[in-house]
Amino acid sequence: MLSAGLLIFLALWPPSNETVTVVPPVTPSVSPPLATTESPPPAVPPPPLPKTEAAEGETGGLRSTESNPTAVNQPPSQRGTEKNPGRSKPVGSEKIVKSKPEASPNAGPPAQPSKTIRPSDLTELHSLLNRLKSAYTEKDISAIKKDIMLSEDQEELLKIIFNSYATVQSDVEAVKVIQNRVTSAILITSLENEKGNVVLPAPSWGRQSLRVESSDNHVNQVTLDAGDFKSSQAGPLDLIAPVIVHSLPEYTAKPGEPTMISATITDNVKVVLATLRFRAQGEHNYESIRMSEGPDHVFAAPIPASMIKVGSTSMEYYIEARDAEGNLSLEGRPSAPLVIAVVPTPPE
Repeated sequence: MLSAGLLIFLALWPPSNETVTVVPPVTPSVSPPLATTESPPPAVPPPPLPKTEAAEGETGGLRSTESNPTAVNQPPSQRGTEKNPGRSKPVGSEKIVKSKPEASPNAGPPAQPSKTIRPSDLTELHSLLNRLKSAYTEKDISAIKKDIMLSEDQEELLKIIFNSYATVQSDVEAVKVIQNRVTSAILITSLENEKGNVVLPAPSWGRQSLRVESSDNHVNQVTLDAGDFKSSQAGPLDLIAPVIVHSLPEYTAKPGEPTMISATITDNVKVVLATLRFRAQGEHNYESIRMSEGPDHVFAAPIPASMIKVGSTSMEYYIEARDAEGNLSLEGRPSAPLVIAVVPTPPE
C-alpha cells in the first residue's frame, strides 16, 4: 500500500530541473494584464489604474504577457524592462498622480479672520482728523507730518498752497469703516488770497483723500492718497486761482440805464472765464453775464438797464473768475454780495 502511494506521488511530482509554465500564454485567467485587481506585495507601489497609458512603441491598450512569456515568473518590479532598457521606470511602477478634489461651486471664498475697528479706535481716529483740520487751518506742515505720511511732492504742494493764500478753511469728510479699513478726506473748503478774493480750489486738489491703515484693530498709519494732487490738465498741477482786483463803481445805478462793472483779473496761467452775477435787492436768484476781456487784463460787463427798475433801492452782484484747472476766485459771494445804490431819476 505504501509503495503504491509513493509511486503515484513520484509520477505526479516534476523533476526539480524543469521550468514550470504556471499559466499558458493563451489563458487570460492565469496571465491577467498588469492592471490586476490583486494586491501587490507591500514593497511594490500599487498597480496603475485600468486606463494605464500604453508603453512606448505600442499602439494602445495594456501590455500583455503574450509578448513576453517569461514575465510571468519575474517579480513585478522587473516586468517589461527587457525590451525597453531605456525606460527610466519599469512598467507597472508609474507614479499615480492624484487629482485635487474639485471645489464646491457653493463653497465661496475662504473665510478671512474678522477685523473691525472698535469704538475706542474711532474716537482716536476722529481726534486725529480734528488735529489735521486744525493743522491745515494753521498752515502747519510739521503738525500735519506728525499725523499723516506725506511724499516729498505732496509736502511741496501743501507748502505752495499755504504760502499762496492768507487763510485756509478745511473740513473733514465723513469717516467710512469697512472691517479694518477706514477712509476719510480732508477738504479745503475755501481759501482767501492776498487781495481778499475767496477761492474755491479745483476738485483735483481741494479734496485730499486719507487712507487709514490699521493692524490688530488699531489705527496706526494715515497717508494721503497717491492719486491726489493730480492735474486735470495736460501740464503741471495749477494750485493758484485767478486774482480779481475790483473797486465799487464811483457812481450809482439809475433806473432804466445800464451800469458797467469792471475788474482787473490775472492768473499765473490763464483766465478762461469771468462772469458777472447780479440781482435786484430782495430777489432770490442771480442773473449772469459773461465779462469781456479788454486791454491790460481788464474784464467788463454791464448790469442791463432792464434789471434796474424804478422803485429799486440797490443792486447786488459779485464776480467770478476761473482758470483752466478749475480754481474759482470770487470777488463778493452769493451770501455776501457787493452792493451799489439805485438813485431815482429826478423828475424833469
